[in-house]
Amino acid sequence: MEQNSVSVKVGELKPGMGIEKITGFSSEYSYLDSKKVASLKEHFKGATVAMTREGKKSTGPVESLQNGDQLTEISAIPAGLDYGKLDEQATNWLNEAGFQEFLAIPPSGPQEPAPAGPQKTKPSAPPPKFASTGGSGYEKNVGEAREFLEKVDLAGSKREDSSRMVEELFNQGRAGRYSDLPPLETVEDVLRHDVSSAMAAVAGLRSSDQTYAHCVDMAVIFNEATQAILKATGKSLNDKLSRSTLAAGFMHDIGKSQVPKDILDSTERFAPQSREMKLMRSHVIEGAKILSDTGMDEAMINVAHYHHVKKDNTLVSSYPEVEYKEVMPLTRLAAIADVYQALIGKRSYKPNWVPGKAVKYMRSLRGSEFDENMMDNFLKVIGMYPVGSLVRLSTGDLAFVTKIAGKMLERPIVVMAENANGELLSSNPLCDLEKEQEISIIEVVDHYEHYNQSVDQAFQVFKSLRVV
Repeated sequence: MEQNSVSVKVGELKPGMGIEKITGFSSEYSYLDSKKVASLKEHFKGATVAMTREGKKSTGPVESLQNGDQLTEISAIPAGLDYGKLDEQATNWLNEAGFQEFLAIPPSGPQEPAPAGPQKTKPSAPPPKFASTGGSGYEKNVGEAREFLEKVDLAGSKREDSSRMVEELFNQGRAGRYSDLPPLETVEDVLRHDVSSAMAAVAGLRSSDQTYAHCVDMAVIFNEATQAILKATGKSLNDKLSRSTLAAGFMHDIGKSQVPKDILDSTERFAPQSREMKLMRSHVIEGAKILSDTGMDEAMINVAHYHHVKKDNTLVSSYPEVEYKEVMPLTRLAAIADVYQALIGKRSYKPNWVPGKAVKYMRSLRGSEFDENMMDNFLKVIGMYPVGSLVRLSTGDLAFVTKIAGKMLERPIVVMAENANGELLSSNPLCDLEKEQEISIIEVVDHYEHYNQSVDQAFQVFKSLRVV
């Protein structure tokens, strides 16, 4: 690091700063497509990049980037590219382009006005104290929240690693080679680091239009719901079942490896009877065959085969044609997790919903698309406001949900992010809404709209919470 340069995170860039290096990237740079390669070559002509290609690290000019590379650093940025002293347009583009960390030179002379939106400040008033603050129960909640948030950054990295694994699995499938080793190794990695629950929260904070990220997000949501249902019904938690649900989630769409890539990656919404939609729907048949041929267990095959079957199998969205009794209980839960993730995940042909709004919609599908009992169980464990949801309290403050606790689903444990004046707090009080009966949630806030300085800003704010 140069003497006058500082490390700056996304959203902290300001006009007048100079960029020496870009050192942190969102998951969209973990596997470059042709559009991203072309964009990088256009915006950073003459710069030096560090990359990983086929498992090997190397450096070279930006012009050497290829599809499939993982970008890890941009440096030696030529002075003529307008990054030596940022104007407002360049600042906004860098904040929105999926870059996460920079090595920057602070502006000299008079400072430009701070960008609009919530800022990390020390509020003029001290953080609020609640009636339930203090005591062993409160300290336990604070400790659990801190432990959970400490895993969120790692969970983001594991999500990216897992997405790359699923992509490689699909590439193997396109080449006619299948192996259960990569997903099983990834399952063990997720369990070893105990990040499944944190990854499920990240799924709602970092949208992705990738099929591969969908499989990962669905897997951890499916696993967390399965384990929570076991716990709620008094049954012991099961490591074997965790391995099975995670692996089933990672591979539930493996049949899409047999769908032409131009159709799979298309941004078009295909008509129900179109050739393209018929090919997309064939993935359940292909997936069941692939998993059967590779010796997977019956439950995993059932999930791949029937996760799109609705309780009312006359619905246009239900396929393949089969009696609902053929759909195992585990698959019925997987189907719910699959649709929930599709709602909160980004799709080019539809807006993504934040988790709290997705839950509200899914309640309306109970009994038509989904098994009533399984849907009730899912809603009980995910809550009205899933972990990671941004909510506005009756006090005017904004808070993130960090835990679904007790039987009152509308009253989770939250951690304050902003005060009623819109200031990001420098320390973040925890509030157990089940005990703070005078405070309630009045609305779900769309964190993508509220934290809009970058696609990752909500995630950055969430993982930076300092619970007190």
